[in-house]
Amino acid sequence: MDELNNIFFHCKNDMDKILKQLKTEIHRVRLGSKSVSSFLERIKIKCYGTFLPLIEVANISIIDNMNISINPWDRSINSVIEKAIIDANLGFMPTNKGDSIHIRLPIITEESRINLVKKIKLQTEHAKILVRKIRKKNKQNIKRLKISEDLSNIGENRIQKMTNEYIQKIENFFLHKEEEILKI
Repeated sequence: MDELNNIFFHCKNDMDKILKQLKTEIHRVRLGSKSVSSFLERIKIKCYGTFLPLIEVANISIIDNMNISINPWDRSINSVIEKAIIDANLGFMPTNKGDSIHIRLPIITEESRINLVKKIKLQTEHAKILVRKIRKKNKQNIKRLKISEDLSNIGENRIQKMTNEYIQKIENFFLHKEEEILKI
């Protein structure tokens, strides 16, 4: 029975990792200054002989939904910050204004919103496929165990319930994100 519980534990762990990875990928989808600022904060800037997150060397201000201002505490690193933002390839160009860096986010059209939803749908389907592969692998692991047929069926049913649960979580996350993207 310990072997069976071990399989359940690893199955749930693997499915959880897939869900977290999907959420991380989908949260990267940019819709406005608030979502972009969280990515800017984590950009590593090479200054003072080391790499530091942007948030530790500058103040990031959200002006409005489409504009962000970055005010470094040391103006001599403006060009380094600008280059790091360009290298991060976030889909916009920063403007160095001497004492600050300004970012104007492009307006997202309805067509680009629909394309974003399609991209997210593909990622969602891929995550579902990975969850099903985990189900298949763990069902095979259960069959390899030297346990009764009843226990084996109970184990397989539990794996199937876990799979259904995670596929539903993935689908719910997609529907929530789709609604958020298409809302104008």
